[in-house]
Amino acid sequence: MAVQEPMRVRRKKRRFWMDPAGIALLYWGVGLLWVFLSDHLLLKAGVDPATLTRWQTAKGVVFVTLSALGLYGLMQIGRRLLLEQTKRLKESEANYRLLFEHNPRPMWIYDLETLRFLAVNRAAVALYGYNEQEFRRMTILDIRPEEDRPRVAASAWAPRGAFKHSGPWRHLTRDGRLLEVEIDSHLIEWEGRPAVLVLVQDVTERNRIARENARYREGLERLLEVSRQLMSEATDCERLQVELVATVRKIVPSADAVLLWMRRGDRFVLVQRNGGPEELKPGFALPLTAELINRLETIDTLDPVEAAVLQARTVPALRHLKAALAVPIRTDDTLEGVICADSFTRADAFAPYERALLQSLAALASVLLQNVRLFMQLRRLSRRLLIAHEEERRRIARELHDEVGALLTSAQLCLGMAKPEVRAEQHALAQNLQEARELIDRLSQEIRQLTLQLRPPLLDELGLVGALQAYIGRYQKQTGITVHLTAALNPEDRLPELVELTAYRFVQEALTNVARHAQASDVTVRLHLTGRELLLTVEDQGIGFDPQAVFAAGRSMGLAAMRERIELLGGRLEIASQPGQGTRLSALLPIPEEANRLVSTEVSL
Repeated sequence: MAVQEPMRVRRKKRRFWMDPAGIALLYWGVGLLWVFLSDHLLLKAGVDPATLTRWQTAKGVVFVTLSALGLYGLMQIGRRLLLEQTKRLKESEANYRLLFEHNPRPMWIYDLETLRFLAVNRAAVALYGYNEQEFRRMTILDIRPEEDRPRVAASAWAPRGAFKHSGPWRHLTRDGRLLEVEIDSHLIEWEGRPAVLVLVQDVTERNRIARENARYREGLERLLEVSRQLMSEATDCERLQVELVATVRKIVPSADAVLLWMRRGDRFVLVQRNGGPEELKPGFALPLTAELINRLETIDTLDPVEAAVLQARTVPALRHLKAALAVPIRTDDTLEGVICADSFTRADAFAPYERALLQSLAALASVLLQNVRLFMQLRRLSRRLLIAHEEERRRIARELHDEVGALLTSAQLCLGMAKPEVRAEQHALAQNLQEARELIDRLSQEIRQLTLQLRPPLLDELGLVGALQAYIGRYQKQTGITVHLTAALNPEDRLPELVELTAYRFVQEALTNVARHAQASDVTVRLHLTGRELLLTVEDQGIGFDPQAVFAAGRSMGLAAMRERIELLGGRLEIASQPGQGTRLSALLPIPEEANRLVSTEVSL
C-alpha cells in the first residue's frame, strides 16, 4: 500500500492536465511566458527594437502554430485516456453485472435515508417473488414481519462501520413464506446519495435442519430417560400404556392427537388417547381385517398421507385427518399394537426425525411389553407360591391345634389319672409326674403361640382390625411397649383374605422390629382405607437407623421380605428413618374388586 500511494498521486496529477481546466491553465501559462519572455530574450540576443517590432507578426504565427500543435497533442492524449476510461467503465459495468446481477445470492442496494430499494439482482427477484419494479416501490421494511420492523429500522439507522454482518433476520416473501437470513452489508455511494449494498444468505433450511437435529437429540435423550424409568418402574400394562402416550406427546410435538391401539384377541382396541375427536373413546375396536392393521402386518412404516387415509377409512371419527405417523409394536414378529400420531391441520406436519423417534419408541415399547408380561407372570407365580405358603401354614397350624394339641391334652389327662395311684412314700414319682404335667402345659402354650403365629384364627373370625387388636394386646403384655391403634375402617369390614394377611404380617413384622431394635416406649399404628387402597403406618420415636446402610450391609432380611410381600400385591413400602429421629414404615396395598378369596388378588393379562 505504501508503494501504490505515490503512484495514485502521480496518476491524478497526470489526469488533471488532460482535463479542460488543466489545458486552459497550461495554455494561459505558456501564453504569459511567451509574451513576457520572448521579447526579453530577443533583446538580450541583440535584436534592435525596430526589428523586434517587425517580427511581432511572425512571432504570433509561431506562437499560434506551437499552441495548435500542443493542443492537438493534448487532445490526442485526452482522447486516448477517454477511450481507456470508457473501456474500463464498460469492463466495470460488466463486472458489476457479473457480481451483482448474476450473483447466485440475493443482493440489493437501498437508500440509507429512506430505506427504499434502489436496485435488486435476479436472485432476489427469484427468492422473494417480487419483480424489479415492485421492489423499487418498496422499502426494506416491507419484506419484514410487522413485529420486526421497529428493530430493523433502528438497526439500519444506527451508527455503523463500512462493513457489517448481522442476523439471523426474518424476511417475508410475496407468497407469505417466512425466510431466515443472514446479511452482509457495505456502505457505498449511489448516484451521489449514501446507500447500502446488501448480500443475503438464506439460512432457512440450514436452521431448520439444525433445529430438527437438536429436537432429535432431545427426543433421544427423553427416550433414554423414559426407557431407564420404565425398565425399573413399569410393572403393569396400564401404566406402560399411559407412559407411552405421554412420551409420544413429548417427542412428536407436531401431533394433534396420539392414539394407542393394542391387540385384544381378534381385535385391536383403543386403550389410550391424548387429544383427537371426543367421540372416539377408549374401548373402540378395530377388526384384524382393518386396512391399517393389514398394511402394518407386513411393513414397518407408512407414508403420513397414506396412514391418514387408512385411519380415516377405518375410523369415521378420524375422517378429517391430514397426516399421520403409524408405527407397529411387534413382539416375536407378532403385531401387538400400533402407535398413531395424528395431525388434523397439515399434510406436511411431521418431520423425518419425528418418524425415527416414534419407531425407536415402538421398539422400546416392544421390549417393555415383554418385560411387563414376564413381570406379571412372575408376580402371579409368586402370589401362587405365597398362597400355597399361607395354606401350608394354615394346615400346619390346624394339625398342631387338632392333632398335637389333642395328644398333649390326652397325655395331660393320663398323667392326672395316674396321680391318685401314687403311694404316699413315692415322693420322687409324684414329683416327676408333676414336672411332666408342667412340661406338657408349657408345650401346649408354645404350640398355641406357634399356631397363632402360623395362622391367627382371629383373622378369619374377627377380620383385620379384630385380629390386630388381639395381637397388640398380647404384644403389650410381652414387651411392655404401649401401642396406639387407630383404624379408620369398621371392624366388620372384610378385605380380600390375602390383603388382610399381608397387612397383618406387615404390622406384626414392624412391631417385632420395634421391640428388637428401636428402644422405643410407645408405637403408633394407623389403618386408613381410601377408595380401593389400604394405607398402613407404623411409627415410633426410637433410635432410628439409616435404611440405605442397613440394606447395603445385608442386615434387612425382614424389611426385604416385607417389601417383596407387599409388592406382590401391587403395593409399595416406604421407609422413613434417620439415626436418632425414629422410624416410620408405610405400606400401601391396592384392594381388588373381586370376591373375598385368597385368589381374588390375582390379575390376568
